[in-house]
Amino acid sequence: MESHERESYVKNLLDRAIATFIRHQRFFRSVGRILIVSLIVAVALSMASLSVGNDWPTFTWFSVNLLTQHLLIYYLMGYWLLPRLLYKRRLGWLLLWIVLGFWGAYLINRAVVLAVEPTQPKAIHYVSQIRTFLDGRGWFGPFLSLRVFLWNFVFSIFSPFIFLTLKVIKDTIVLRQQQFQLTRNRLLLDRDNAVLKQDFLKAQVSPHFLFNTLNSIYSHVVGTDDGAADMVLRLAELMRYNLDTASAAQVLVQQEIDYLQSYIVLEQARHGDRLFVEVDVSGNLTDYLIAPLLLGTYVENAFKHGIRSGTEGSYVLVKVALEADTLLFIVENSISQGPTVVVARKAGGVGLPNVKKRLALLYPDHHSIEHDITDQYYRVTLRIDLTRVGAPRTLAQSTVQ
Repeated sequence: MESHERESYVKNLLDRAIATFIRHQRFFRSVGRILIVSLIVAVALSMASLSVGNDWPTFTWFSVNLLTQHLLIYYLMGYWLLPRLLYKRRLGWLLLWIVLGFWGAYLINRAVVLAVEPTQPKAIHYVSQIRTFLDGRGWFGPFLSLRVFLWNFVFSIFSPFIFLTLKVIKDTIVLRQQQFQLTRNRLLLDRDNAVLKQDFLKAQVSPHFLFNTLNSIYSHVVGTDDGAADMVLRLAELMRYNLDTASAAQVLVQQEIDYLQSYIVLEQARHGDRLFVEVDVSGNLTDYLIAPLLLGTYVENAFKHGIRSGTEGSYVLVKVALEADTLLFIVENSISQGPTVVVARKAGGVGLPNVKKRLALLYPDHHSIEHDITDQYYRVTLRIDLTRVGAPRTLAQSTVQ
């Protein structure tokens, strides 16, 4: 029992530590980088001090040389060469860059050793010793002498090599975690797609059943109550349009307007004489295409909020026109006094925000929306640059439905 409690305590402690690290990941990353730079600087200064002691002119030359080389090697290798070459398995190019960098570091080290004039015994002894085994080696010393190679490696490469090794280990762990997360997300996506397919098949059953039921009702009332039969027929047409355009990228503008007119007829029949409705349609709408079910929400919003109180004098005006290749769509509705004013000003529910998102995806930089709200009416004016029938669609219209 105590062992189980101890394991549970350790697990909770680790989970808490991981959660804290994730929350403050940017902070820990910054602290880690500062720590690495501080260690590189400390190692470089220590190496310079151990080599030449307190001979300050010589120490200055050596420390500046080591600091510059170690920092350049660490950052160029760690943040440029490794991600572009090692992690992409371009090992031949990586080896070439390493050889060139190693040779460049040797040339700089050789120039510094030959240039300094030490004055302290320790510095004189060290510089003289290095000059001795560099003598006669020339520019290609590390490739001709193992001793020169090892000196150049320890002097310029060893310190940043340790930190680079730690960075490669860290990057490998992060990469493995990302690959695991991608695999996990792919499996979750496959599962969600399977669920969506099942839900889609289930969702198709209910609309088709209801559509067939409406046809049965229509066949019973036609000839007995022509008004009711017409309403049932229009409702069936609305459902048919929704079903047929569910997966369509574009439809004729005329089809979309016919859909709106069927909906308007149903709403007008429901409200009767208490509501005045006027629809003005002009232009050759059969020559242009539009994304389906974009305009209906604005008309639905007008009926929903403009006449909700049922007072007389309510109206809904709809205008559809073509201006060159641009669709002009205006919907205006009266606003009843009282709480309806507040609802109208909120522009209703989630329908309109969803339409705005679709417009932004389907017609980026090719549409505009204007809202005009007073105490008497609410008007929305929508302009969309349309695509002619037969013209190529934009990338957004091809990929987003």
